[in-house]
Amino acid sequence: MQEFFPIDRIQFFSILFSCFIFFFIFWLVKHKKVKEEYSLLWFATALVFLYLSLDRYAVDRLGDLFGIAYKPTVILLIISGFITLVLVHITVVITRISEQNKVLIQELGLTNLNRKRPYIPPDLATRKSDVLVIVPAYNEAENISGVINDLKTLDPDPDILVVNDGSSDGTYQAAKSTRKALVLNLPANLGIGGAVQSGFRWADRNGYRIAIQFDGDGQHIASEIPKLLNALKEQNANMSIGSRFVEKHYGYRSTFVRRLGIRTFMAVNSLLIGQTITDNTSGFRAYDRRAIEFLARHYPVDYPEPEAVILLGRNRFKIAEISTRMRERQAGGSSISGVKGIYYMIKVLLAILMTALRKPVE
Repeated sequence: MQEFFPIDRIQFFSILFSCFIFFFIFWLVKHKKVKEEYSLLWFATALVFLYLSLDRYAVDRLGDLFGIAYKPTVILLIISGFITLVLVHITVVITRISEQNKVLIQELGLTNLNRKRPYIPPDLATRKSDVLVIVPAYNEAENISGVINDLKTLDPDPDILVVNDGSSDGTYQAAKSTRKALVLNLPANLGIGGAVQSGFRWADRNGYRIAIQFDGDGQHIASEIPKLLNALKEQNANMSIGSRFVEKHYGYRSTFVRRLGIRTFMAVNSLLIGQTITDNTSGFRAYDRRAIEFLARHYPVDYPEPEAVILLGRNRFKIAEISTRMRERQAGGSSISGVKGIYYMIKVLLAILMTALRKPVE
């Protein structure tokens, strides 16, 4: 049999299998069933299989090259490396798809709101103020009406945009029924970062000079907004943060565990941007036109407040901080508690580090 087959039978079938994989991937790419960039790993894998099939001593050679005494270990290392590369590749693809999905959901919401404008009362549909209050809300049906009514006590009266972040309760209907705010309805939940960025995109496209980020859970107090606006003006800042810790006061300051996390972010962020920010997790903020335009394109996702401080600081935006009072959330519960809180800390610290290491956005 050997005289008819100069190679072992297992080699013969391995070569056939390798060639099949190579030409099958080639066929998929040719017929646009797989993108070229996604096919490179599979082409490389087919070539490695072909090499191992053609050279019956390849495993021994590789074992000797890397000083591996038990040669079958080489096969295990090759398989482990391949699986690792596949997982990395899948992660990259999923990340890209997630970003595209976020943009798609935001644009669907923005387009739908623009389409409804002719049917919205003119006092809501048209811009009356240079200031837009962005209220991200997820399952805040019990709080959102009170938040909107609180904002309407301000003089002068700002425009209000409630961003309903794919809520499963009656948040959208509750906000809309007040007839005092525009409601941007996102068809799926994006998280606080995606919701707030949707608001920035609306503010950018509609020419607002200042945007206020104001939580939908009732913690923030509308009468404190002038402090943020004054800080922007007096300190010539691009962003001002309402802080619970700049000065000692007797208002709500969150739990001990949360304050410990806030202190951690304060230490890390202060080292990275050379400026002490005492309340990096505060979602009570004001932004000027330059910051609006920047964050409409680059706002972080998930729990973005600490990362946004680094992002703006690294890109030469001036940040101010002013003492403000806050309340406990009026109803419902926080999404960050228990094990989630630990995960939140680890994830945000990693995001902060990566943001600090990246080059400033051109």
